[in-house]
Amino acid sequence: LWIMVSHACFSGINAIVRHWSGGVDAGIESLPVSVIQFFQNVFGTLFLLPWILQARVGSFKIRYVGLHLTRIIAAVLGVYLWYLSLKAMPIAESVTLSFTGPIVSIIAASIWLKEKISSHRLFAILLSLTGAFVISRPDLAFGENTHAIGLAALLPLSSALAIAISKLLTRKLATLGETPTVLSTYLLLLMAPASLIPALYEWTTPNFAHWPWLILLGALAAGAHLSFAKAYQLAEVTFLTPIGFSKFFINVLVGYLAFQELPLEKSLWIGVATIFASIFVLSYSSFKPVLMDYKISLYSWANRFRSS
Repeated sequence: LWIMVSHACFSGINAIVRHWSGGVDAGIESLPVSVIQFFQNVFGTLFLLPWILQARVGSFKIRYVGLHLTRIIAAVLGVYLWYLSLKAMPIAESVTLSFTGPIVSIIAASIWLKEKISSHRLFAILLSLTGAFVISRPDLAFGENTHAIGLAALLPLSSALAIAISKLLTRKLATLGETPTVLSTYLLLLMAPASLIPALYEWTTPNFAHWPWLILLGALAAGAHLSFAKAYQLAEVTFLTPIGFSKFFINVLVGYLAFQELPLEKSLWIGVATIFASIFVLSYSSFKPVLMDYKISLYSWANRFRSS
């Protein structure tokens, strides 16, 4: 339930950003995505302030300032590129291409953290890249019949790379001894001032119609963060990973209700199936112990049933 609430909040954010960035109706008085991102971070931090203030004063002490700043910059860049992708293409396509994030994380971890890539992970990488190619078809971007997505697919893929770098830095800092409280608190507190820098270059002051939606963006961001954290407090990653695919279907529903964007292209659904298959292959080693537990429980239940 909590992970579904988180996905619903993120879907609402995607719809608001797509509308007010001018991605659907170019005739509205749109805002630059950097300005939208800045105010979302400001209001999101304000909504989360009661939880931030509950942390002990000593928990705000940090080490490795350079790694923290790089992590924040990567996170801001990832969200900025993600919002640009929402402006450039329908929500369903953006969300599907963002599912390549785990694959990008593996590649980056093998390069930076020197982690080995096993055969099943290599197969998952190839599947994911194939799915992304089927959806975006960048080979058509230079032809006469330019694809509706084309090179714009680089935006969610680049966003996935930046967010993967931020996650890898989070993992690195955790291994160096930084606490989860420090990691989450400084991510929230520093993203707002960090996102102000690009916003100043294309600053547009929001009008009266913008403010309720910007405040709602902050509330949705806070709700997404809290419900996501609550989900991972209550359940293991192996249980929550398959439910993560609901994000695609919730975004498809929101895109249809808000903008009448209904993905009917065969290439999209083939790409979706391929990318989802790559994530299942990637998660196989994690799911195997869980599946064995369920198998043992099923045998135990069957034996008790036969005995009775």
